This record gives sequence, C-alpha cells and structure tokens, in this order.
Amino acid sequence: MPRLIRYTTTGVVPKEVPDQALAVIEHATLFYLIERQFKGVNKYVAFAVAGAGYEIMIDQLKRQNPDQVRSETIN
Repeated sequence: MPRLIRYTTTGVVPKEVPDQALAVIEHATLFYLIERQFKGVNKYVAFAVAGAGYEIMIDQLKRQNPDQVRSETIN
C-alpha cells in the first residue's frame, strides 16, 4: 500500500504525489479484496470497517517519524 510505504520508509514514494491519489489506490485494492471474499451486505460492512481501520492506522503513522517507525518494526 503506497501510503503505508511512504510513512514507514524514507524516499521510496516521492512527497510530490498527493495523499489523495495514494488513498484511491489503497481503497480500490481494499474494495477488490473484500469483493472477492464477502457476499451481499456483509461486503459493505467489511469495507467500512477495513477502510476506517486502515485510515486510523495511516493517521497514526503520519504523526510519527518514519525513521522511528522503521526501527520499532525491526526490533
């Protein structure tokens, strides 16, 4: 996922690419994966929960220093 890579590494995803463009890629991927796994109304509930959870995780990563995040996940 592009924003996950942007906020956990340095220099891989350029800063010039807007977050909204990366969010479209991520949410399209989430919807595709959920579409293949769930049927009926459950897929919309799953998409809402997965999308909200993912946005919360990205927001937390935005607030941290990418170097600090990388060192915490390695250790």
